Amino acid sequence: MALLRRYIHRPQQLAFRKLNFELHLWAGIALTVYLIVIGASGSILVFRAELERLCGLKPWQEIHAQGPLADIVTVVENLRAAYPRSHISSVEAPNISNSNFVAILEGRGGQIKVACGPTDGKILGEFPKESNWLDVLADLHATLLIHSTGRLWNATGAAFLLLLNATGLVIWWPGIRNWKRALKVDPRRTWRRINFDLHSAIGFWTILIVSFWAFSGIYFAWPRQVFLFVNSFSPIVSARPPAITISPESGASAIDLRALVERARTIDPGTQLAGIAFPYSRRVPIAILMRRRNTAGREYIDSVYFNPYTDQYISIWRYGVNQSLGDWIVWLQIPLHFGTYWGWTVKLVWAAAGMAIPLLAITGLLMYWNRWLRRKWKRVHRPRAAAAANLPARIPD
Repeated sequence: MALLRRYIHRPQQLAFRKLNFELHLWAGIALTVYLIVIGASGSILVFRAELERLCGLKPWQEIHAQGPLADIVTVVENLRAAYPRSHISSVEAPNISNSNFVAILEGRGGQIKVACGPTDGKILGEFPKESNWLDVLADLHATLLIHSTGRLWNATGAAFLLLLNATGLVIWWPGIRNWKRALKVDPRRTWRRINFDLHSAIGFWTILIVSFWAFSGIYFAWPRQVFLFVNSFSPIVSARPPAITISPESGASAIDLRALVERARTIDPGTQLAGIAFPYSRRVPIAILMRRRNTAGREYIDSVYFNPYTDQYISIWRYGVNQSLGDWIVWLQIPLHFGTYWGWTVKLVWAAAGMAIPLLAITGLLMYWNRWLRRKWKRVHRPRAAAAANLPARIPD
């Protein structure tokens, strides 16, 4: 209790706070470049869809549906006719992110993405395989351009970011008398004090969302470990797809895809067709995807599973219909990390919060300069300046 009272009233005197300060300082210095890169790139990628349209990086987006959408089965038939040797992995119906049908096909030449017209289902062309600058930026943000182990390195950086937030919260507390002052910036002070106030106030107001981003960065690299951790205190019921295995059958008749789509509409009323996910192996079901909300991602998608050999209905997985705290924690990782699913207000807030990360790194470095490096610089250069001033004047030849 005595230690708690000292922390509440005079935290600067505690050795525990000083230890947290040292951890915060050196971890922040070590992560400076990482924090600037990950924060700035994330802020830009919040507006990726808008930038792709503005820069013309996503072809055929000027083609919009002028009437009812094409039958998705017609789209599949057109794809099979044009690419008879390729396997169709998925076909996505038009949504707020794509104005056309988008199919992913696997073949001997690798994976290709094909666009089809929204009303006639005719093939428009293949998406460019070469990466544009937004693709490179997204790769930098996700893998640090290290394709083999990049996500693991990113998760390590995210873990240290959590350490920065934890130690920063401890050293942020200025005492019961001054805590309100630590929430704002006083522009009347000197630039060094303004820099300190910026670091303190921005760190406090963004700690929750930045900590969540750090946790989700760990989740993207180690999802199984995060599942086990979350499941230890709250069961994950609906946030993961069901494990369905199909027994392969020989001599089965061709699947009636149109009938499966109609049955999915009956099984899942009040939804719109979002696409079809075809089996990637002989033991995987076919999934008819039904959208509960017209968003860019799959956070409101229902998957209606059928046996591809018998057309038998198996089950439905309603992603985003969460039944437990564990479901909510897992489901929120993607929409809250990207911030692109709830309109412009959220996007602007997420972009500003993302830029707070490099701003915290820069203001932290300036604080280190103001408190230590500047004094050391003066001590090193003061004797040199004094010695130079005492040198005798040079006598001209």
